[in-house]
Amino acid sequence: MKWFFKKKKRETAPLVERILKHIADENAFDIEEDAACAETVVNSVERACAYAESLVEELGEPYVLDRNAPNERAIGPVLFDSTKDAVDALRHSVTIKEVFTSTKSRDCFFLLTMHRHEYMILGNEIEGEMIKREVLQNAVEFLDHEFSSAAPTLLELREKLTENVMRYLIGLAPARIRQDKSVRTEMQRSEALLKAQLQTLDYALKENRPISAPASLQAKLSQGKREMNGLKEKLDSLSTKSELAPCLRNIREILDSPHEHIRLERVVMRVGDFGVKSDTGKLIRFHECHFGEDEHLAVFLASINRDNAQYLWPELAEDPQG
Repeated sequence: MKWFFKKKKRETAPLVERILKHIADENAFDIEEDAACAETVVNSVERACAYAESLVEELGEPYVLDRNAPNERAIGPVLFDSTKDAVDALRHSVTIKEVFTSTKSRDCFFLLTMHRHEYMILGNEIEGEMIKREVLQNAVEFLDHEFSSAAPTLLELREKLTENVMRYLIGLAPARIRQDKSVRTEMQRSEALLKAQLQTLDYALKENRPISAPASLQAKLSQGKREMNGLKEKLDSLSTKSELAPCLRNIREILDSPHEHIRLERVVMRVGDFGVKSDTGKLIRFHECHFGEDEHLAVFLASINRDNAQYLWPELAEDPQG
C-alpha cells in the first residue's frame, strides 16, 4: 500500500499495513485523509515493528524434538515433571496438530510458554566420596505450559510472533488510559481536599493579625499553596498533553519506547534430578520474556517433524495431507 505524505510516495511493509489498519479502525481516524497524524503513527509503528522483529530473532534457532534423541538431549523431564507429562502435553496441543492436519508440511515450528518458579529445598549432595545430607539446594520447576503459536515454517512463526508483540503493545494503550483516568480522579479528590484545608488555614490566619500570626500557620499555608499549584500543573498536563485522541496518543508513546514494555533475557542453566540446579545437571537454554517491571514468562522455541508427530497422533499416518 502507498501512503502519500507531502506528495511523496511511501511504501509500507505488509505487517505495518495491518497494524496501521487495526489502529485506525480502533481509533476512528482515516489514514489517507489525516496525513499529518498518519505519518506520525506510521513512523512509530515502523520503529516498533523493527524492535519486535529483532526481539523474535533473539529466540534463535528452534530446539528439534526427537523421541529417539539420546537421553542427555531430552528436555522433557526438565521442562515438565516427566517425559510422560511432556508427551501428554504435546498430544493435547490442538495448535501443533492443526499444522499437520491442515498443511502438507513435514515440520511444525512452535513456541512453548511457561512460568518459571525457583525455590529452596533440603537434599543430598555428593562431594568426592562423601554424601552431605540436608543441604540447602536451589531447585527450579516450570508451570502453566502452553503451546501458544505454531506454523509450518520458521519464517511464518516469526511473522506471527512479531505481530503478536505488536498487538500486545497496542493493547497496552487502553489500560494506560484507564490508569490516567484513575490518576486524574484521585488528583481531583486531592485538589478538593487541599482546597478545604487551605480555606481552613486562611480563616485561621484572618483571625490573627498578619504580624501576630504563628509562623507555623503561615508556613502551612504557603506549603498548601505550592502543593495546589503542583496539582493544577499535573492536571493540566493530563488534559493538554496532545491534540491526538488519548488512545492514539498513548499508542504512539508506547510504540516509541517498546523496550520499556517488553524485552527478552537469555537464560542458561544446568538442572539435575528433582529439578535441582547443579553444575553437573542437564544443560537447558531458553528465554525469559519480561512484560513491564514485574511480569515474566519463560519461552522456548522448538520444532517437531511429521514422523515424530505420527507417534503422538497415529491418525496422521493415514491423513491424505501427509
